[in-house]
Amino acid sequence: MRPPIWIAIIVSLLVVQTLRVDEGIADDSAGPAIHAVLAAHIGHARGWLDQNDLKSLAQSAGGLELLAEVLRSQSDDPAWQQATRAVIAMSKELRSAAAAGDPAGSRQALAELETAAANAAGLTPRGQPLPPPRSGPGIRPLMLLLDGVYADAKVANLTGSHARAKMNAQVLSELARVVSNSRSEEGWAEMSDDFREASLSAAGSTSSDPKAIRQLLRGISESCEACHNAR
Repeated sequence: MRPPIWIAIIVSLLVVQTLRVDEGIADDSAGPAIHAVLAAHIGHARGWLDQNDLKSLAQSAGGLELLAEVLRSQSDDPAWQQATRAVIAMSKELRSAAAAGDPAGSRQALAELETAAANAAGLTPRGQPLPPPRSGPGIRPLMLLLDGVYADAKVANLTGSHARAKMNAQVLSELARVVSNSRSEEGWAEMSDDFREASLSAAGSTSSDPKAIRQLLRGISESCEACHNAR
């Protein structure tokens, strides 16, 4: 039996990230990290669907839409834009079907999302990056996504997958730009920058010591808490 598409994407992209782990992975392109995290969250969505938990699936789809928007912003290349817009469109279809309580529609949308994500993963971003997106589905899906990506980073570190932990931290640094875009009140941009810097520190670490990485991940959490406490 062939493995699901999302597993194949994670494995192939994680190999790329592991090859760079000794030097950290925070470089000019976050594309591979976003692809891999997107694939992992498609796997989470598949789990919700298998459990017939359509409410959680709809929430998960909102996060997938955000990840796809962040992926789209990596390049203005026409081929890249076309491929990532397909991922966004199918994420929206999945969210709509799940919110409507439609298991069959959700299953079809998720299958098409897996295919769209696999097609996009075969491309390399060229051209110029675009400004960071806004949180189209709203602030709650963004917060849930941040929590999920951070939790995956912690689990990856605990299980010895240091490259994957850093990969999730790199995606958090990209999501920090969405956080910054989501509000305009005084001090919000500065706190978002602190969150981004903490995430980049973890992503760019050359350490393979789980204790050291745990401390860096804790720094991300502390920057989040400082933001929440200030609201």
